[in-house]
Amino acid sequence: MVRAGGAGTVWGLQVIFYQVLRGKIHAFAPAPKNEDGSVNPHLWVVIEAAGHLWFATINVRSDKEPVGAPLGHSYLYYLIDNDFSHPIAPSILARPEGLSPMHGAIEHSYKAGALDYQRGNLFDPSAMRVLPPEGEGDDGLVQRLSALFQVARQQGDDVIIFGQTFKMQKPHQTDGAFGYTPDGPFGVHNIHMAQGDQPDLFPHGDETCVWGDGGCFLWDAGAKRMTAIFLAFQSQRWHTDDKGAPVDGVTGDEPPTYDFSSGGAPIAPAVRAAEITSLHRLADGTASVVVTNMGTAPLDLTGWTLVADAVKRLPLPAQTLAPGAPLAFAPPSDAISDGGGILSLFNPQNLKVDGVAFLGGNPQQGWSDSFR
Repeated sequence: MVRAGGAGTVWGLQVIFYQVLRGKIHAFAPAPKNEDGSVNPHLWVVIEAAGHLWFATINVRSDKEPVGAPLGHSYLYYLIDNDFSHPIAPSILARPEGLSPMHGAIEHSYKAGALDYQRGNLFDPSAMRVLPPEGEGDDGLVQRLSALFQVARQQGDDVIIFGQTFKMQKPHQTDGAFGYTPDGPFGVHNIHMAQGDQPDLFPHGDETCVWGDGGCFLWDAGAKRMTAIFLAFQSQRWHTDDKGAPVDGVTGDEPPTYDFSSGGAPIAPAVRAAEITSLHRLADGTASVVVTNMGTAPLDLTGWTLVADAVKRLPLPAQTLAPGAPLAFAPPSDAISDGGGILSLFNPQNLKVDGVAFLGGNPQQGWSDSFR
């Protein structure tokens, strides 16, 4: 499939549109096998929106793995949050029906409502797990996603998909699954993390960026509840630079790894050296962020920083915390919003150690939030 070119370009150029598709689930089915008989590792979804049927294709397995990697390494990381509550949720719900933006890509920033698995603190990565696409006892990633889509279709819930668009140029491509080709002019794919790709496995550098991750959200208007679906490849690195390229390092703020030689048992991530444990906002507008030493040895905070809303870097005081000891840090008054936001903790190597999201509260009364 040929991807859509950017504004001011011609169709066919390798310029990625990062966009959102919102509508109702019309149909879904596992992709049929390719012409050569190989498996097409995707779940295909047809979405009805803005007078068209649109095509979305969701990875359920990786087909780009290191040579010699065990079969289980191709299973995707997934996290399904059945009650997604995050300060970015209102911007998700504000997306119009159909494809948006219509004539350009979403700005790659938290302020614009873009997704970033590392920087946006959408979830705790240590809670991610892997599943085969088709599991024993009908418990695989295909079955879990299909069950969610089936309920959403029956209830008439909205589906809101973040991903990269491509121009539909293959008639009858989906006939094997649905018996027809959706008439929407664009399809949406890469509905998964879009950074941390190792260049030797993912040579398409134009698909790697920050604040451009994919995701799928189901909105139950009756219950006022959002379900979020996040996917990533095990071969992707979790820490990245400002262009989305992988960065080496382990801090405990990563998904678990797996020992596939002994049945695929998860190996717990390293213990975080420190965590953001609470946030307090007083009625006079002052705030306090509590950072706690989670280790068993003293922790020197020299060079450590808090980042508010992904842009405001706040150096922590250069002092040493005893094991289990907290630091009450007073950020500037404009760093904490009563309407909600995100806070991230970085070590001196500029690797993220912890990240939280908060919804804010009543500025007249003051409010507090605790994490974990």
